[in-house]
Amino acid sequence: MTSPQPHWSAPFRGRVPVDANVTIPGSKSVTNRALILAAQAKSPSTLRKPLVSRDSELMSAGLVAMGVGIEDKGD
Repeated sequence: MTSPQPHWSAPFRGRVPVDANVTIPGSKSVTNRALILAAQAKSPSTLRKPLVSRDSELMSAGLVAMGVGIEDKGD
């Protein structure tokens, strides 16, 4: 067996902090986890651009059935 390879380090030049916005592809599991976490929050939560799928719609319906308020603004 060989030992695991070390993690790759991104090239970095200079001392300026990275300031970026990254858009990642939607994920059913990440969307469902975010819905569960938002349902447990003590104040309103906003999910921006969640992946709309049958799984996430069923998760939303289940949370609503348990009394969670969900507002879909469709954006």
